[in-house]
Amino acid sequence: MSIALRYLCRQPGAPAVAVEVPQGAVSRAHLPDPQSSARFIAAVAEARCEDGEELELLGEPVTGLSNAARARLLRRVGVLSPRVMLLSNLNAWENISLPAAYHGSPSLERVAQITQEVLAAFVEEPLALLARLPEQLGTLQRRVVAFVRLLVNGPELAVLDNLEEGLSREERACVARFEPEYRARHPSGTLLYVDTKEEHS
Repeated sequence: MSIALRYLCRQPGAPAVAVEVPQGAVSRAHLPDPQSSARFIAAVAEARCEDGEELELLGEPVTGLSNAARARLLRRVGVLSPRVMLLSNLNAWENISLPAAYHGSPSLERVAQITQEVLAAFVEEPLALLARLPEQLGTLQRRVVAFVRLLVNGPELAVLDNLEEGLSREERACVARFEPEYRARHPSGTLLYVDTKEEHS
C-alpha cells in the first residue's frame, strides 16, 4: 500500500516522532506533546521541514521543492487545526471562497453549492453564519467554517488536528460527523486525526 504521509522528527531536546499514514486510510497520530504537534502541523500545512525533520506528502519529499511545486502539492492537502486560523478581516463566506477565487478552481458556483450542502447539515442558519466575521462565531462555528473551506478544496489528504479541543460533549458529537462528510465526498481520500498523548493521560 502506498504512503500518503511520512514524517520523522529528531530534534535535540525534543521527543522523537514518527508518523506514517497509508493512502486511503483513516488514521490517528498521538504526538508526545503540544510542541511536537505544533511542529508537525506547521510542516504539513506549509510543506516545509526544519532541521531534524523529514516529510513526504502524497509521495513527494518536500525538501527541495520549488515554490510552484510546493503550491501544487499544498492544493492536494488540507489541514483543519486551531493553529491554521481563519482570516479575521474576512467573513465566513470570504474565508471559504478565497482559495477558490485565487486559484480559479473550483468555480464559485460550485463553492456555493458545497457550502450550502455542508452548512445545512451542521448549522441552523447558514446564510447568517456566512455573513459573520470569525470573531462573531463560536468555537464550533469557526471549526465548521474551516471544515467547509477544507472540503471545497477537495484535498486528497486531510489532517484534522485537535478537533475536539475546547468543545462541549454535544459539540464533539457534531464534529464527529466531519469524517463521514469528508468520506462521502472523497471516498479514496486519506484522513489523519492528530492529538497529543498528554490529552489521553
